Amino acid sequence: MPKKNQTLSDIHPAKHTTPDAPILLLFRRRHDDLWHSTRLLGGYEASRIVDECAARIKNLQGIDGRIWIMLNQVLSILSLEETGDPEKPFMGFFAVIDPNDPVVEEICQLTDELRTAMDLVQTLRQDDCARRFSFAA
Repeated sequence: MPKKNQTLSDIHPAKHTTPDAPILLLFRRRHDDLWHSTRLLGGYEASRIVDECAARIKNLQGIDGRIWIMLNQVLSILSLEETGDPEKPFMGFFAVIDPNDPVVEEICQLTDELRTAMDLVQTLRQDDCARRFSFAA
């Protein structure tokens, strides 16, 4: 599992022609930001999801089902979907962040980037599947 400040330069999305490249690139460029944002919103347990996800991405150089689940967990934390559930610890973390803190805007931007990358991966995977199917027909 990589440390929060470990570089993920071993992830080379430019060398990939796979549909997973948007997520690979996002983790290469924004791993530290993802880690810090999830820690702010969900504590160290939440940031461990980012670390585990990054380690799996680095090892696989792609995205499997487990990574996709973790990406959805990270997106859920960043988009504050978990804050309404009093059984989850995330509400306490979110409540201590000053709404005027510039980190709030950074978290919003990062959330949008992750959501966009995930949507793009899904679209590229569908296109790739359709292209493979059309060649087989």
